[in-house]
Amino acid sequence: MQLLSLLLLCLSALQPALAALDVSGVPACGLQCILTSTVNSDCAVTNTTCICTNAVLQATITECVTASCSIRDALSTKKYSYESCGLEGEDRTALIRILAFVFGALGLVAFVLRCLARFLGPHDWGHDDTVMCFAMLLEIAFAVLSIPISENGLGLDMWFVPHDQITEILKFYFIDELVYITALAMTKISMLFFYLKVFPKKSFRIVTYALIVINLVYAITYDLLLIFQCNPLEGAWRTWDGEFEAQCISINGLGWSAAAINIALDLAVIVLPLPELYRLSLSLRKRLQIMAMFAVGFFITVVSIVRLYSLIRFGTTSNVTQDYVEVGYWSTIEVPVGIICACMPAVRSLFSLALPKLFGTTRATINSTFGSYAPGSSGNKLGPDSKNKISVKQEWTVLSEGPNDPIHERHARKDSDVELLNVGVAISGDDVEAPTRKMTLSKHGGAWRGMSVDEAEEYQRDAYKSPAFTRERELR
Repeated sequence: MQLLSLLLLCLSALQPALAALDVSGVPACGLQCILTSTVNSDCAVTNTTCICTNAVLQATITECVTASCSIRDALSTKKYSYESCGLEGEDRTALIRILAFVFGALGLVAFVLRCLARFLGPHDWGHDDTVMCFAMLLEIAFAVLSIPISENGLGLDMWFVPHDQITEILKFYFIDELVYITALAMTKISMLFFYLKVFPKKSFRIVTYALIVINLVYAITYDLLLIFQCNPLEGAWRTWDGEFEAQCISINGLGWSAAAINIALDLAVIVLPLPELYRLSLSLRKRLQIMAMFAVGFFITVVSIVRLYSLIRFGTTSNVTQDYVEVGYWSTIEVPVGIICACMPAVRSLFSLALPKLFGTTRATINSTFGSYAPGSSGNKLGPDSKNKISVKQEWTVLSEGPNDPIHERHARKDSDVELLNVGVAISGDDVEAPTRKMTLSKHGGAWRGMSVDEAEEYQRDAYKSPAFTRERELR
């Protein structure tokens, strides 16, 4: 206080008008740096415009304050400088809440549609749905945390945030990171359980189970590392000002490694089913729909990469409450978009019930294929209703999983097989065109032979029981 009084006395002697200035909020060390640096510059002590616009002088003052003052005093000095120069800091507190609730709402809508698909559609509730419930609860908590963390000042420049509120922000950030890591892992595990329902191949299932275990280990390991990053635990949110003693590991290194591993796991989960999906016996339109649906997951990887870049920049920040916003909103986007991606197969099956022409299957069933040509009571080939003009579409494909498929030996395609495709039957009045269908011609004893109607019926009955049909049904 004696130093502050002396400085004020000197200023009053130099310029009587300066006595009217309010410097009560300036720490003594900060005021000393401002005065000594200004005296040694080309600016007058009372010329605020010169002081504020002189970049060299501002850098000198900042260097002096960093070396002479505590973190809390340095922040108070910075706030005084901004207010004296008429500068306003950036305010992004509203952005944090808006992003959290908009993307959280989108994730919730996808989850509700997923649940409706399970209750209204042909598929039963599974382990993937149960795990997704936990992921959705974590996402709701993640969105709710955006309220107190932004109200305490996240999104403002650090020097405009009261010191005790900085501590509160870091405490909520500590909880936020735990929820984020766990939610991402649960989302990927839900997707992997869905793969187990769809793909029966043994080698594929082994890899899927391995990825489930790896994601669990990843979540548990990094949750523990985050919880015990400091000794004592409260050091995670109280050491920022240098006044609380604690032994802590590098939070930046922890964040970078967690983000890098998460990106690798994202790619593994997304790429894993693509070869199997491409080999599905589906129409080109449906195959492209399904592959595009899974490829949306690559957007999550892009978000993770951008977030990692933000983390690297955040590692050297001196403005925590402002520079963490980029990391925060990419995290806020990543979690619900992951949930949306995991819910898309179920949502697609729900849409196929409402819009069968767009999302439904293109494969003909036994009844629609052969029953349409049963003789009617009037002697007409197609029964009494054949006077109405109708169009029948039917498509035949060969489902073959490989040597282990139970129907492989009878119906597998050989290199010499030839497929014929003519789709559509037009019927008007009593004129009936012969039904056309897709057939596979195989060479037997030097002669080409096609699959008969009876063989086709038998083939479809067997195909419905095959793993390939089960796989397609889950993806409808």
